[in-house]
Amino acid sequence: MTKTEIKKAQQNLEKWRKGHEDINALRKAYRESIPEQVRASMAFEGEHISLKMLKEYLKSLKSIPQPHVTHDT
Repeated sequence: MTKTEIKKAQQNLEKWRKGHEDINALRKAYRESIPEQVRASMAFEGEHISLKMLKEYLKSLKSIPQPHVTHDT
């Protein structure tokens, strides 16, 4: 990337961050962007999937009981 492109990317990131009132809103926005990032990654790998289908799949995973994980301290 050129210095101008880096500066533009930094400005866009800062603008995006300022658009969220606190760290929790920022985290929520990031979590909500993950399905689109996964979709784009899958498309890059030649595995095209609609965002709607991906969100439905992720939602179905939430209904599956997850094993309880303990951490030794």
